[in-house]
Amino acid sequence: MAKQRALGGWAIALIVIDVILIGILVVMLVTHPRGDSGTDGGTDGATTGATDAQSEATGDTEPTTQAPAVTVPEDALDVAAFSSPSRNIWCQIDDDSATCMIGDITFTPPAVEDCDAAIAGHYWRVTAESADPICGAEAPTEAPADLPDLAYGASTVVGDFLCTSETDGVTCVAISTGHGVTIARGGSSQY
Repeated sequence: MAKQRALGGWAIALIVIDVILIGILVVMLVTHPRGDSGTDGGTDGATTGATDAQSEATGDTEPTTQAPAVTVPEDALDVAAFSSPSRNIWCQIDDDSATCMIGDITFTPPAVEDCDAAIAGHYWRVTAESADPICGAEAPTEAPADLPDLAYGASTVVGDFLCTSETDGVTCVAISTGHGVTIARGGSSQY
């Protein structure tokens, strides 16, 4: 009969390390939500399903993505009402929300309940809880003349809201939650 050798100190240490690593992996797999998007930080299936159902119900064809972390630029201004340099988009920020209007759009906007189709998609409101299209009083055409321009690449912060003007649209987000919207002549994205 063959004689069995006892495990050495190194072999026992490697087995213990393997057991610990497998335990950590199991804990991570159980506690970390799996995303449907295939990327880090994706949403869970229940959230994605609710978003898809909401999009189908409203006719919204614009993509909805997960809210990103918000970084406030050091040189951000403190301007509560502004227009983009093109004068096609303008926003008003107060303690509870950031509301933006866009005059000319070339995309099919999402439907807004009890709202004229000519107005839907022209008004957007961002709160700490959500970023949604809203119904305005009339279809906007151009920013009021008395609003200052927020230069392309510039940002403004008022309370919990950060808005940034870029050549491809205006983005407004709630700093505390990351909920926001980017609106542009060619489309909008909520997150």
